[in-house]
Amino acid sequence: MSRILCVIVTLLLFAFGTKAIPIDTPDNNYTGEGVFVIKCPNGWGYRTFRGDNGLIAALWPAESTFNAAGTAVFVFLQNSTKPLPKIPCNINLFTEKCTKANFHFATAQDKNDSTKSLNEKYFAGKCGKTMILFEENVQKYTLIFAFISDGYVTKNQLADVKELIANYRIELEEYIKMIDSLKNEETENKKESPNK
Repeated sequence: MSRILCVIVTLLLFAFGTKAIPIDTPDNNYTGEGVFVIKCPNGWGYRTFRGDNGLIAALWPAESTFNAAGTAVFVFLQNSTKPLPKIPCNINLFTEKCTKANFHFATAQDKNDSTKSLNEKYFAGKCGKTMILFEENVQKYTLIFAFISDGYVTKNQLADVKELIANYRIELEEYIKMIDSLKNEETENKKESPNK
């Protein structure tokens, strides 16, 4: 009888101990589609978030959920054409997963300091056993990718993250072209319309 009781208690402890704490996603920020939407690498869950400066996407292995995943990719955007907020958009999703990493925007001085690592420019600490960072600069925009795992990452996962980075760079370049095109159209329309 005592063995059965021990098994039941162990199962209950295991069930309650492994339950993931849900991450609050603000309804007014989550649209299901952010400004930058890319083709997601196979085998990854993917959510995008609205925001000019801060967390714009999160990815995790599809066989898991975001809350339970031990591996995740966070995509941050720093848009220097807009004022930087004191608190990055959607940052709660990152800080709940990575309590000690503390993402912050890089200053112009940080960006120009070649002696600073990516971690020093954007984070105040580390997250997980493995934290691999990437930075992509396209004109006035900077994409920061934090590939985080509680274990070692595989070659396939690293290849997926590199594909993700390339897809985001292409999407950002297309977005800039679209914005420039709209500005040019607006300028042409102003020239053509007479002042009254």
